[in-house]
Amino acid sequence: MFTRMRRWFRAVRNGGRLDDQMDQELAFHLDLEAAKLERRGLSPEAARTEARRAFGGVERVREEVRDTRHTSWVDTLIRNLRYARRSLGRNPGYTAAVLATLGLGIGANTTMFSVIDGVLLKPLPYEGSDRLVLLRQSSLLAGQDDVLLSIPELYGYREQLASDFEGLVEFHQMSFDLIKRGDPNRVAAGVVSANFFDVLRVKPVLGRTFQAADAAHGAPAVLLLSNAYWKSRFGAAPDIVGQVFEMNDRPHTVIGVLPPVPIYPQESDVYMPTSACPFRARGEEHMAANWKSFSNLRVFGRLKPGVTIEAASAHVATVAAQFTREHAEAYRDARGFGASALGLLGELTRNARPMLLILVGATALVLLLACANVASLTLARTVNRDRELALRTALGAGRRQLAGQLLTESVLLAVGGGIAGLLLAATTQGALGTFIGRFTARAAVIAIDGRVLAFTAIVSILTGVAFGALPAFVTRVDPASALRQSGASASGPRQPRLLRGLVVAQVAVSVVLLAAAGLFMTSLYRLARVDAGYHAERVLSAQAFGNFTRYKTPEDFLRLYRPLLERLSATPGVQSAAVGTVVPLAQQGQPFLSPFEIQGRSSIGRDRPAADVNVVSTRYFETLGVPIVGGRDFRATDTNGATPVTVINQSMARYWDGADPVGSRVSFDQGEHWFTVVGVTSTVRQYGLERDGAAQLFIALEQSPFTAGASVLIRTTADPVSMAQVLRETVHSLDPDMPVEHVETLEALRSDYLAPARLTAMLLGLFAGVAFVVTLAGLTGVIAMSVSQRTQEFGVRMALGAQPASILTAVVRQGLVMVAIGLAIGGAASMLVGRFFTSYLYETRPTDPTTLGVVALALLAAAAVACAGPARRATRVDPILALRSE
Repeated sequence: MFTRMRRWFRAVRNGGRLDDQMDQELAFHLDLEAAKLERRGLSPEAARTEARRAFGGVERVREEVRDTRHTSWVDTLIRNLRYARRSLGRNPGYTAAVLATLGLGIGANTTMFSVIDGVLLKPLPYEGSDRLVLLRQSSLLAGQDDVLLSIPELYGYREQLASDFEGLVEFHQMSFDLIKRGDPNRVAAGVVSANFFDVLRVKPVLGRTFQAADAAHGAPAVLLLSNAYWKSRFGAAPDIVGQVFEMNDRPHTVIGVLPPVPIYPQESDVYMPTSACPFRARGEEHMAANWKSFSNLRVFGRLKPGVTIEAASAHVATVAAQFTREHAEAYRDARGFGASALGLLGELTRNARPMLLILVGATALVLLLACANVASLTLARTVNRDRELALRTALGAGRRQLAGQLLTESVLLAVGGGIAGLLLAATTQGALGTFIGRFTARAAVIAIDGRVLAFTAIVSILTGVAFGALPAFVTRVDPASALRQSGASASGPRQPRLLRGLVVAQVAVSVVLLAAAGLFMTSLYRLARVDAGYHAERVLSAQAFGNFTRYKTPEDFLRLYRPLLERLSATPGVQSAAVGTVVPLAQQGQPFLSPFEIQGRSSIGRDRPAADVNVVSTRYFETLGVPIVGGRDFRATDTNGATPVTVINQSMARYWDGADPVGSRVSFDQGEHWFTVVGVTSTVRQYGLERDGAAQLFIALEQSPFTAGASVLIRTTADPVSMAQVLRETVHSLDPDMPVEHVETLEALRSDYLAPARLTAMLLGLFAGVAFVVTLAGLTGVIAMSVSQRTQEFGVRMALGAQPASILTAVVRQGLVMVAIGLAIGGAASMLVGRFFTSYLYETRPTDPTTLGVVALALLAAAAVACAGPARRATRVDPILALRSE
């Protein structure tokens, strides 16, 4: 019989026709297969149907194989696509599993590529953006890597770097009240050089930009509106140019509207020339006597053609060194002072780049895991398709044709997964963009555009080739053997070994992702439990900054805040009320430290202490729940006519070298004002939960020499959000033109501070969860296939007296061995990878044994459960039916 079949196979390969005798032989083998199935307990009709299905559609396959020998590659591709569609349609479970797995993997990578492309790869939206640089000053030995420039420093750089730059421009941002329509609007005003937008190469959509005459002293005040503010506040009114608004008690005329492109280094609502900013103008008046006058400028410029960033940076460093020699006293506390020129794009993305690279690595591992899992599914399916592949080989299909068919199916699935991934990316991009916006202003340009679509298409095709190539090129089919067997696969032992190898690889990748997610979650847990030194429950905060043109002296602010606190304190539901220039976690970043001196103690050179100076009212510490650990709090008697007093925190108290600071005197303005320390509070982590609290000095509001607005704080007996409207009404009853903004609870501020760490841990946890499920699914599939192929073996063993428990143990052990090998490889890899995100972990080591141990135990326990299902099926094998199956 097999001699006749071999002749028939040879005839088909040589292009011969199938005659009636061959059809009869095929019918004979169908009957033979059906008879075997009947012996397993199937009815005659079911056995006949199953036999025809096992042969894969003889007539259709025969015609397809015969036709492919005489068609073009295009026709062959179309035929392969049609066959792939029918084949995948007959296996909806496999198709759905592959599409879901690839959709997750490709979707995650598409989302991350859109972020990477928008933030790191795309050039800035300006002509010749590669020649835009930022001047960065630093004082490394003092722990300051970004020291803003003063007005005299800017003028000095302009004078000495004229050969390197077409122009050096300045930027700083202030908040002012813009009044014309409705309630007063607090706007973020960008104060810029007259040629700021010329250097950027930005053209307005309406009107014009600034001219040199606009920056002249005494010139009429003018404004440029950002595109977003123009649309949100004025509904994109085309007649906005020429309208006049009141700001800082001066009329300001709108001269133009900017295009909808990000304006760096910081987005603002409106823009004004430097002469229109009263604080900047005041700083220029004092710059002759003070080299560090108005040290609040961020400066960048455009390089001249032919000048490299490296050459310009060297010249900038030389000029900075000259500054330190000529103005040594001004740089007394700036230890290790220096300056350099850096590419603007790199600086704008500096904070976001490391975190993005971590997430890119995680998504790449997810895609790798998806490919491995789908390759396992496809390989297992290929093993179970031995009959179909054998029949196609028998009917004349060569190895290249079989590989092409399998690759067509895999690429078709990958394209479907890419479409699903693109839909997933479109739904998740907004949330991820908001997250990235906390690190860089470049988040505004993130979009799914042609570049992202091209990336998705390329990744989809490469993914299809990656997971389809392995099954396509390792499959070995012996037609005669495959057609005469109905139980075990005839593909040989290579596929099971490859499947086990893929499972080990999936476990290793999962361990890396699970360990990373576990470390970040552990870090988040510890950060969330940090005692910040205050009690945030039931405390509401709001900014109520008076217009500086109406509140010019400390007495002016007292006339506002005294009655405000009296009215709020008398409001039912308010436990206490206070004002202060600082609110915990509302101002993130580095504190502004002012050097101070302790009376009777000398501080020379680098030992000179510095502290963050703040102005607060009475009951400030009570409202925040900050305990007084020594001395006393401010009292109502600490007025302007009394002895000036101050309260310091424990971080500042360390400068007394263990002595009690209460009773000593300090000055932060070179002895012009001396304040007696009357109390010491616990340290509050004002500027970051992960950083130790800075040294802080508090001055009583009644004795403050400063003119500065403050934030209002109220502790309530109920939900603090319910007091927001009461707070606004109380403020407006005293000053109807005063904006009340950033009304938030301290709990919300703390939650917002933790949001980046929470989202990072959530994303890594999501990726790790996908990896965990996919790996267990792959492990279960491999064990199930192994059990089905070893049915006869288990029957023989049970017939010889083996107990079901021993069979179950053997099957589970097979799975756990693969998992253990993967754990060893993944554990070593996770320790290496963990070093790259050490700086993002709070009190958590990359080799944290608890985290790695939990990951290992979770994987082993889950793997044991996953293997238990196939193992129980193995124990239910009927020895008699297993022995009769061949």
